Amino acid sequence: MSRANGSRWFYSYLPHGMAGGATSPLIPLFVVALQGSLADVGIMAAATSIASVPAFVLWGWLSDRMKKRKVFLLLGFLGVAVSFLAMALSFDLPQFYLANLLIGFLGAASAPVGAVLVMETTERERWPDRLALLSQLTGVGWIAGLSVGVVWLTIGPALVGGLSAMRGLFVIGAALGLASGLLVGAWLKEPTEHVERRSIHLADVHLHVERVKFLPMRMLHFIDPRNHRGKGARLSKPLRLYLLSVFLLFSGFTAFYGFFPILLQQVYGFSNPEVFAVYIASQAASVATYLRVGNWVRARGSRRTQLYASLGRTVLFPSFLLLGFLPLSGEAILVGILLLHAGVGLCWAIINVSGSTLVSHLAPEDGRAEALGAYNAMQGFGSILGPLLGGFAAEFYGYGPAIGASVGFILAGVILLAANRAAEA
Repeated sequence: MSRANGSRWFYSYLPHGMAGGATSPLIPLFVVALQGSLADVGIMAAATSIASVPAFVLWGWLSDRMKKRKVFLLLGFLGVAVSFLAMALSFDLPQFYLANLLIGFLGAASAPVGAVLVMETTERERWPDRLALLSQLTGVGWIAGLSVGVVWLTIGPALVGGLSAMRGLFVIGAALGLASGLLVGAWLKEPTEHVERRSIHLADVHLHVERVKFLPMRMLHFIDPRNHRGKGARLSKPLRLYLLSVFLLFSGFTAFYGFFPILLQQVYGFSNPEVFAVYIASQAASVATYLRVGNWVRARGSRRTQLYASLGRTVLFPSFLLLGFLPLSGEAILVGILLLHAGVGLCWAIINVSGSTLVSHLAPEDGRAEALGAYNAMQGFGSILGPLLGGFAAEFYGYGPAIGASVGFILAGVILLAANRAAEA
Protein backbone atom coordinates (compact mmCIF):
# COMPACT_ATOMS: atom_id res chain seq x y z
CA MET A 1 0.00 0.00 0.00
CA SER A 2 1.29 3.50 -0.77
CA ARG A 3 1.77 6.08 1.91
CA ALA A 4 -1.28 7.97 0.62
CA ASN A 5 -4.16 6.82 2.82
CA GLY A 6 -6.68 9.49 1.96
CA SER A 7 -7.46 12.44 4.16
CA ARG A 8 -11.11 11.74 4.98
CA TRP A 9 -10.14 10.33 8.36
CA PHE A 10 -8.82 13.77 9.33
CA TYR A 11 -12.44 14.88 9.60
CA SER A 12 -12.99 12.49 12.48
CA TYR A 13 -11.25 15.18 14.53
CA LEU A 14 -14.17 17.55 13.89
CA PRO A 15 -16.76 15.75 16.09
CA HIS A 16 -13.94 14.92 18.52
CA GLY A 17 -13.20 18.63 18.89
CA MET A 18 -16.91 19.36 19.21
CA ALA A 19 -17.18 16.84 22.04
CA GLY A 20 -14.36 18.59 23.89
CA GLY A 21 -15.78 22.06 23.34
CA ALA A 22 -19.27 21.05 24.45
CA THR A 23 -18.06 19.52 27.71
CA SER A 24 -14.84 21.18 28.88
CA PRO A 25 -16.48 24.21 30.58
CA LEU A 26 -19.31 21.94 31.68
CA ILE A 27 -17.13 19.79 33.94
CA PRO A 28 -16.45 22.43 36.64
CA LEU A 29 -20.05 23.67 36.41
CA PHE A 30 -21.30 20.12 36.97
CA VAL A 31 -19.05 19.70 40.00
CA VAL A 32 -20.78 22.67 41.62
CA ALA A 33 -24.19 21.32 40.55
CA LEU A 34 -23.30 18.13 42.46
CA GLN A 35 -22.74 20.32 45.55
CA GLY A 36 -18.97 20.28 45.16
CA SER A 37 -16.72 23.09 46.36
CA LEU A 38 -14.13 25.15 44.52
CA ALA A 39 -11.51 22.82 45.99
CA ASP A 40 -13.38 19.90 44.44
CA VAL A 41 -13.29 21.67 41.07
CA GLY A 42 -9.50 21.96 41.33
CA ILE A 43 -9.09 18.37 42.45
CA MET A 44 -11.23 17.18 39.52
CA ALA A 45 -9.06 18.92 36.93
CA ALA A 46 -5.86 17.77 38.62
CA ALA A 47 -7.12 14.18 38.85
CA THR A 48 -7.75 14.08 35.12
CA SER A 49 -4.23 15.34 34.47
CA ILE A 50 -2.73 12.87 36.95
CA ALA A 51 -4.30 10.06 34.94
CA SER A 52 -3.28 11.58 31.60
CA VAL A 53 0.44 12.15 32.17
CA PRO A 54 1.46 8.48 32.64
CA ALA A 55 -1.19 7.41 30.12
CA PHE A 56 0.56 9.41 27.39
CA VAL A 57 3.74 7.46 28.07
CA LEU A 58 1.95 4.10 28.18
CA TRP A 59 -0.10 4.53 25.01
CA GLY A 60 2.74 6.13 23.07
CA TRP A 61 5.15 3.37 24.06
CA LEU A 62 2.65 0.64 23.16
CA SER A 63 1.87 2.27 19.82
CA ASP A 64 5.53 2.54 18.88
CA ARG A 65 6.34 -0.97 20.09
CA MET A 66 3.38 -2.63 18.37
CA LYS A 67 3.71 -0.44 15.24
CA LYS A 68 -0.04 0.13 15.43
CA ARG A 69 -1.81 3.48 15.24
CA LYS A 70 -5.46 3.02 14.28
CA VAL A 71 -6.38 0.97 17.33
CA PHE A 72 -5.07 3.66 19.69
CA LEU A 73 -6.90 6.43 17.85
CA LEU A 74 -10.06 4.34 18.13
CA LEU A 75 -9.39 3.67 21.82
CA GLY A 76 -8.95 7.37 22.49
CA PHE A 77 -12.08 8.49 20.65
CA LEU A 78 -14.31 5.69 21.96
CA GLY A 79 -12.82 6.11 25.44
CA VAL A 80 -13.93 9.74 25.36
CA ALA A 81 -17.45 8.60 24.43
CA VAL A 82 -17.60 6.09 27.28
CA SER A 83 -16.21 8.60 29.76
CA PHE A 84 -18.72 11.31 28.86
CA LEU A 85 -21.54 8.80 29.20
CA ALA A 86 -20.18 7.90 32.64
CA MET A 87 -20.18 11.60 33.54
CA ALA A 88 -23.81 11.89 32.47
CA LEU A 89 -24.67 8.99 34.76
CA SER A 90 -22.72 10.32 37.77
CA PHE A 91 -24.91 11.19 40.73
CA ASP A 92 -22.27 12.10 43.28
CA LEU A 93 -18.72 13.45 43.35
CA PRO A 94 -16.90 10.09 43.77
CA GLN A 95 -18.60 8.75 40.64
CA PHE A 96 -17.71 11.94 38.77
CA TYR A 97 -14.09 11.67 39.94
CA LEU A 98 -13.89 8.17 38.50
CA ALA A 99 -15.37 9.31 35.18
CA ASN A 100 -12.77 12.09 34.94
CA LEU A 101 -9.95 9.68 35.76
CA LEU A 102 -11.31 7.43 33.01
CA ILE A 103 -11.27 10.18 30.38
CA GLY A 104 -7.78 11.18 31.45
CA PHE A 105 -6.54 7.62 30.98
CA LEU A 106 -8.48 6.48 27.90
CA GLY A 107 -8.68 9.84 26.16
CA ALA A 108 -4.89 10.09 26.20
CA ALA A 109 -4.61 7.06 23.89
CA SER A 110 -5.23 9.13 20.77
CA ALA A 111 -2.82 11.98 21.62
CA PRO A 112 0.57 10.35 20.81
CA VAL A 113 -0.64 8.79 17.53
CA GLY A 114 -2.58 11.54 15.74
CA ALA A 115 0.35 13.56 14.41
CA VAL A 116 2.37 10.43 13.64
CA LEU A 117 -0.57 9.03 11.69
CA VAL A 118 -0.58 12.18 9.57
CA MET A 119 3.05 11.55 8.71
CA GLU A 120 2.55 7.85 8.03
CA THR A 121 -0.39 8.43 5.68
CA THR A 122 0.92 11.52 3.84
CA GLU A 123 3.90 12.35 1.68
CA ARG A 124 6.67 14.10 3.62
CA GLU A 125 6.41 17.37 1.71
CA ARG A 126 2.75 17.66 2.76
CA TRP A 127 3.30 17.13 6.48
CA PRO A 128 3.05 20.81 7.51
CA ASP A 129 -0.15 21.35 5.51
CA ARG A 130 -1.75 18.17 6.81
CA LEU A 131 -0.86 18.96 10.44
CA ALA A 132 -2.29 22.44 9.93
CA LEU A 133 -5.54 20.94 8.61
CA LEU A 134 -5.78 18.67 11.65
CA SER A 135 -5.32 21.71 13.89
CA GLN A 136 -7.93 23.72 12.02
CA LEU A 137 -10.48 20.92 12.25
CA THR A 138 -9.91 20.57 15.98
CA GLY A 139 -10.13 24.31 16.57
CA VAL A 140 -13.26 24.76 14.48
CA GLY A 141 -14.80 21.71 16.12
CA TRP A 142 -14.05 23.09 19.58
CA ILE A 143 -15.79 26.39 18.81
CA ALA A 144 -18.73 24.53 17.26
CA GLY A 145 -18.99 22.38 20.39
CA LEU A 146 -19.01 25.45 22.62
CA SER A 147 -21.79 26.86 20.41
CA VAL A 148 -23.75 23.63 20.84
CA GLY A 149 -23.34 24.11 24.59
CA VAL A 150 -24.73 27.64 24.40
CA VAL A 151 -27.78 26.52 22.42
CA TRP A 152 -28.54 23.39 24.43
CA LEU A 153 -28.06 25.02 27.84
CA THR A 154 -30.40 27.80 26.70
CA ILE A 155 -33.27 25.59 25.58
CA GLY A 156 -32.56 22.36 27.48
CA PRO A 157 -33.44 23.46 31.04
CA ALA A 158 -36.96 24.44 29.95
CA LEU A 159 -37.40 21.00 28.37
CA VAL A 160 -35.84 18.63 30.89
CA GLY A 161 -34.69 20.72 33.86
CA GLY A 162 -31.35 22.33 34.67
CA LEU A 163 -29.34 19.37 35.97
CA SER A 164 -30.80 17.00 33.39
CA ALA A 165 -29.84 19.45 30.65
CA MET A 166 -26.24 19.33 31.87
CA ARG A 167 -26.37 15.54 31.81
CA GLY A 168 -27.83 15.75 28.31
CA LEU A 169 -24.86 17.80 27.14
CA PHE A 170 -22.52 15.04 28.35
CA VAL A 171 -24.63 12.58 26.33
CA ILE A 172 -24.22 14.83 23.28
CA GLY A 173 -20.46 14.79 23.90
CA ALA A 174 -20.54 11.00 24.12
CA ALA A 175 -22.45 10.77 20.82
CA LEU A 176 -19.88 13.04 19.14
CA GLY A 177 -17.03 10.93 20.50
CA LEU A 178 -18.73 7.81 19.18
CA ALA A 179 -19.15 9.48 15.78
CA SER A 180 -15.40 10.17 15.69
CA GLY A 181 -14.66 6.54 16.44
CA LEU A 182 -17.03 5.31 13.74
CA LEU A 183 -15.49 7.66 11.17
CA VAL A 184 -11.99 6.45 12.01
CA GLY A 185 -13.11 2.85 11.76
CA ALA A 186 -14.62 3.43 8.33
CA TRP A 187 -12.10 5.81 6.79
CA LEU A 188 -8.65 4.99 8.17
CA LYS A 189 -6.53 2.03 7.12
CA GLU A 190 -3.67 0.92 9.35
CA PRO A 191 -0.49 2.34 7.75
CA THR A 192 2.02 -0.14 6.40
CA GLU A 193 4.85 2.40 6.36
CA HIS A 194 5.96 3.65 9.76
CA VAL A 195 7.80 6.72 10.97
CA GLU A 196 10.28 6.45 13.83
CA ARG A 197 9.09 9.05 16.30
CA ARG A 198 12.58 9.76 17.66
CA SER A 199 13.82 10.55 14.16
CA ILE A 200 11.24 13.33 13.69
CA HIS A 201 12.86 16.72 14.22
CA LEU A 202 9.72 18.66 13.41
CA ALA A 203 8.26 20.81 16.17
CA ASP A 204 4.46 20.77 16.10
CA VAL A 205 3.80 24.51 16.23
CA HIS A 206 0.22 24.26 15.02
CA LEU A 207 -2.78 25.27 17.03
CA HIS A 208 -3.54 23.41 20.25
CA VAL A 209 -6.77 24.13 22.07
CA GLU A 210 -6.31 25.62 25.52
CA ARG A 211 -8.19 23.71 28.19
CA VAL A 212 -8.34 23.63 31.97
CA LYS A 213 -5.93 20.68 31.78
CA PHE A 214 -3.31 22.03 29.44
CA LEU A 215 -2.53 18.61 28.00
CA PRO A 216 -2.74 18.89 24.24
CA MET A 217 -5.30 16.92 22.30
CA ARG A 218 -2.48 15.96 19.97
CA MET A 219 1.21 15.62 20.70
CA LEU A 220 4.07 14.47 18.56
CA HIS A 221 6.62 13.70 21.27
CA PHE A 222 6.35 12.43 24.83
CA ILE A 223 8.80 11.42 27.52
CA ASP A 224 9.91 7.89 26.78
CA PRO A 225 11.93 6.33 29.66
CA ARG A 226 13.90 4.30 27.12
CA ASN A 227 15.42 7.51 25.75
CA HIS A 228 16.70 8.98 28.99
CA ARG A 229 19.25 6.57 30.40
CA GLY A 230 22.46 8.53 30.62
CA LYS A 231 21.20 11.25 28.29
CA GLY A 232 20.46 14.01 30.75
CA ALA A 233 23.34 16.01 29.32
CA ARG A 234 21.28 16.55 26.20
CA LEU A 235 19.16 18.99 28.15
CA SER A 236 21.43 22.03 28.36
CA LYS A 237 21.23 24.46 31.25
CA PRO A 238 19.28 27.07 29.21
CA LEU A 239 16.84 24.36 28.15
CA ARG A 240 16.41 23.09 31.72
CA LEU A 241 15.79 26.66 32.92
CA TYR A 242 13.26 27.16 30.17
CA LEU A 243 11.44 23.95 31.09
CA LEU A 244 11.25 25.14 34.70
CA SER A 245 9.77 28.44 33.52
CA VAL A 246 7.22 26.48 31.48
CA PHE A 247 6.19 24.54 34.60
CA LEU A 248 5.72 27.80 36.52
CA LEU A 249 3.84 29.51 33.70
CA PHE A 250 1.44 26.65 33.11
CA SER A 251 0.88 26.18 36.83
CA GLY A 252 -0.25 29.80 36.91
CA PHE A 253 -2.41 29.50 33.80
CA THR A 254 -4.22 26.40 35.01
CA ALA A 255 -4.56 27.76 38.55
CA PHE A 256 -6.70 30.55 37.11
CA TYR A 257 -8.79 28.21 34.97
CA GLY A 258 -9.33 25.94 37.95
CA PHE A 259 -11.94 28.39 39.28
CA PHE A 260 -12.65 30.79 36.40
CA PRO A 261 -16.08 29.50 35.26
CA ILE A 262 -17.31 29.42 38.86
CA LEU A 263 -16.04 32.99 39.37
CA LEU A 264 -18.17 34.08 36.43
CA GLN A 265 -21.25 32.57 38.02
CA GLN A 266 -20.70 33.48 41.66
CA VAL A 267 -19.34 37.01 41.17
CA TYR A 268 -21.29 38.14 38.09
CA GLY A 269 -24.25 35.79 38.09
CA PHE A 270 -23.56 34.48 34.59
CA SER A 271 -25.79 31.69 33.34
CA ASN A 272 -24.34 28.47 31.94
CA PRO A 273 -24.85 29.63 28.31
CA GLU A 274 -23.07 32.91 29.08
CA VAL A 275 -20.10 31.01 30.55
CA PHE A 276 -19.85 29.00 27.33
CA ALA A 277 -20.04 32.20 25.28
CA VAL A 278 -17.08 33.59 27.24
CA TYR A 279 -15.07 30.50 26.28
CA ILE A 280 -16.04 30.97 22.63
CA ALA A 281 -14.47 34.45 22.70
CA SER A 282 -11.10 33.03 23.73
CA GLN A 283 -11.06 30.13 21.29
CA ALA A 284 -12.26 32.24 18.38
CA ALA A 285 -9.53 34.81 19.04
CA SER A 286 -6.90 32.05 19.12
CA VAL A 287 -8.06 30.48 15.87
CA ALA A 288 -8.54 33.81 14.07
CA THR A 289 -5.09 35.18 14.94
CA TYR A 290 -3.04 32.02 14.81
CA LEU A 291 -1.45 32.47 11.38
CA ARG A 292 -0.66 36.12 12.04
CA VAL A 293 0.83 35.22 15.41
CA GLY A 294 3.33 32.95 13.66
CA ASN A 295 4.65 35.95 11.75
CA TRP A 296 4.91 37.98 14.96
CA VAL A 297 6.93 35.28 16.64
CA ARG A 298 9.31 34.98 13.70
CA ALA A 299 9.76 38.76 13.50
CA ARG A 300 10.24 39.49 17.20
CA GLY A 301 11.68 36.25 18.58
CA SER A 302 10.16 33.40 20.56
CA ARG A 303 11.42 34.38 24.00
CA ARG A 304 10.30 38.00 23.71
CA THR A 305 6.84 37.21 22.40
CA GLN A 306 6.28 34.57 25.08
CA LEU A 307 7.35 37.08 27.72
CA TYR A 308 4.91 39.68 26.43
CA ALA A 309 2.03 37.24 26.13
CA SER A 310 2.58 35.84 29.62
CA LEU A 311 2.83 39.33 31.09
CA GLY A 312 -0.38 40.15 29.25
CA ARG A 313 -2.10 37.44 31.21
CA THR A 314 -0.86 38.84 34.51
CA VAL A 315 -2.82 41.98 33.62
CA LEU A 316 -5.85 40.27 32.09
CA PHE A 317 -6.48 37.71 34.85
CA PRO A 318 -6.97 40.27 37.66
CA SER A 319 -9.05 42.41 35.30
CA PHE A 320 -11.81 39.80 35.36
CA LEU A 321 -12.33 40.58 39.05
CA LEU A 322 -11.56 44.31 38.92
CA LEU A 323 -14.24 44.79 36.26
CA GLY A 324 -16.86 44.22 38.93
CA PHE A 325 -15.81 47.37 40.78
CA LEU A 326 -16.73 49.58 37.83
CA PRO A 327 -20.21 51.15 37.62
CA LEU A 328 -21.31 49.09 34.63
CA SER A 329 -24.57 47.44 33.65
CA GLY A 330 -24.84 43.67 33.43
CA GLU A 331 -24.71 43.82 29.64
CA ALA A 332 -21.59 46.00 29.69
CA ILE A 333 -19.89 43.62 32.11
CA LEU A 334 -20.65 40.68 29.81
CA VAL A 335 -19.16 42.56 26.85
CA GLY A 336 -16.12 43.46 28.93
CA ILE A 337 -15.60 39.85 30.01
CA LEU A 338 -15.90 38.68 26.40
CA LEU A 339 -13.26 41.19 25.28
CA LEU A 340 -10.91 40.31 28.14
CA HIS A 341 -11.19 36.61 27.39
CA ALA A 342 -10.58 37.25 23.69
CA GLY A 343 -7.34 38.91 24.81
CA VAL A 344 -6.50 35.83 26.85
CA GLY A 345 -7.07 33.71 23.74
CA LEU A 346 -4.73 35.90 21.71
CA CYS A 347 -2.07 35.46 24.41
CA TRP A 348 -2.54 31.70 24.19
CA ALA A 349 -1.93 31.67 20.45
CA ILE A 350 1.35 33.51 21.01
CA ILE A 351 2.40 31.28 23.92
CA ASN A 352 1.57 28.12 21.96
CA VAL A 353 3.60 29.06 18.88
CA SER A 354 6.54 30.62 20.69
CA GLY A 355 6.86 27.77 23.20
CA SER A 356 7.20 25.00 20.64
CA THR A 357 9.56 27.14 18.56
CA LEU A 358 11.73 28.06 21.55
CA VAL A 359 12.19 24.55 22.94
CA SER A 360 13.02 23.30 19.45
CA HIS A 361 15.64 26.06 19.14
CA LEU A 362 17.24 25.21 22.49
CA ALA A 363 17.43 21.46 21.88
CA PRO A 364 20.31 19.83 19.99
CA GLU A 365 19.31 18.27 16.70
CA ASP A 366 19.64 14.70 17.99
CA GLY A 367 17.82 15.52 21.23
CA ARG A 368 14.84 17.44 19.90
CA ALA A 369 12.33 14.65 20.43
CA GLU A 370 13.49 14.28 24.04
CA ALA A 371 13.26 18.05 24.63
CA LEU A 372 9.78 18.34 23.12
CA GLY A 373 8.64 15.40 25.22
CA ALA A 374 9.97 17.14 28.34
CA TYR A 375 8.20 20.33 27.27
CA ASN A 376 4.87 18.50 27.04
CA ALA A 377 5.55 16.87 30.40
CA MET A 378 6.17 20.24 32.08
CA GLN A 379 2.82 21.43 30.82
CA GLY A 380 1.27 18.27 32.22
CA PHE A 381 2.86 18.64 35.65
CA GLY A 382 1.82 22.28 35.73
CA SER A 383 -1.74 21.21 34.97
CA ILE A 384 -1.66 19.06 38.10
CA LEU A 385 -0.32 21.67 40.50
CA GLY A 386 -2.22 24.62 38.99
CA PRO A 387 -5.86 23.54 39.46
CA LEU A 388 -5.11 22.31 43.00
CA LEU A 389 -3.50 25.64 43.84
CA GLY A 390 -6.29 27.70 42.29
CA GLY A 391 -9.16 25.63 43.64
CA PHE A 392 -7.95 25.49 47.23
CA ALA A 393 -6.90 29.16 47.27
CA ALA A 394 -10.31 30.24 45.95
CA GLU A 395 -12.13 27.97 48.41
CA PHE A 396 -10.33 29.04 51.56
CA TYR A 397 -9.12 32.58 50.81
CA GLY A 398 -11.37 33.93 48.07
CA TYR A 399 -10.98 34.83 44.43
CA GLY A 400 -8.63 37.76 44.98
CA PRO A 401 -5.88 35.72 46.67
CA ALA A 402 -6.47 32.86 44.21
CA ILE A 403 -5.89 35.17 41.25
CA GLY A 404 -2.88 36.58 43.10
CA ALA A 405 -1.42 33.09 43.46
CA SER A 406 -2.00 32.43 39.76
CA VAL A 407 -0.31 35.70 38.78
CA GLY A 408 2.55 34.99 41.20
CA PHE A 409 3.40 31.72 39.48
CA ILE A 410 3.20 33.36 36.06
CA LEU A 411 5.48 36.19 37.17
CA ALA A 412 7.98 33.69 38.59
CA GLY A 413 8.04 31.94 35.21
CA VAL A 414 8.39 35.27 33.40
CA ILE A 415 11.33 36.34 35.59
CA LEU A 416 13.09 33.05 34.96
CA LEU A 417 12.45 33.33 31.24
CA ALA A 418 13.66 36.95 31.16
CA ALA A 419 16.88 35.97 32.91
CA ASN A 420 17.45 33.07 30.52
CA ARG A 421 18.98 35.16 27.74
CA ALA A 422 20.53 32.09 26.15
CA ALA A 423 16.98 31.17 25.17
CA GLU A 424 16.76 34.07 22.73
CA ALA A 425 15.27 32.83 19.45
